[in-house]
Amino acid sequence: MECKKILVISKNKKLETTVKYDPAKCMMTFSESNNFGKIYHGRDIYICLAKVRAEFPHITFLCKGAKINVTPSRMASQMSAGLVAYELTLGKQATFDDIVHLFDYEDNNLTNNPQEQVDFYKKWLASLGAQDHEKFN
Repeated sequence: MECKKILVISKNKKLETTVKYDPAKCMMTFSESNNFGKIYHGRDIYICLAKVRAEFPHITFLCKGAKINVTPSRMASQMSAGLVAYELTLGKQATFDDIVHLFDYEDNNLTNNPQEQVDFYKKWLASLGAQDHEKFN
């Protein structure tokens, strides 16, 4: 398992926490306290982080993976196990310059609700005149 320290806001306090993840097995372990850790599985680490955030809505994760307009492409998901993603802009095709790392620090436009990221992705697709090809199903 790899470990990454990230900042979170919990009970109005900024704290450092550690997430443990295994890109090969597409799994992540997270615990709110040091006593208990739950394992999350998904198609990639991005999905695992989404599951963690959904289960702990009172914690704001200060990382790119929690930003409303960040999502991995299918290729980025497959090649990096979801550890890199695109920071999308409405009306603009994503490019190499828009690639971000999932656990990099971010404190703007964050969401604790992964559905908001799905909704933004669909809105972004529509802004390009594209159709959603069931990316999140």
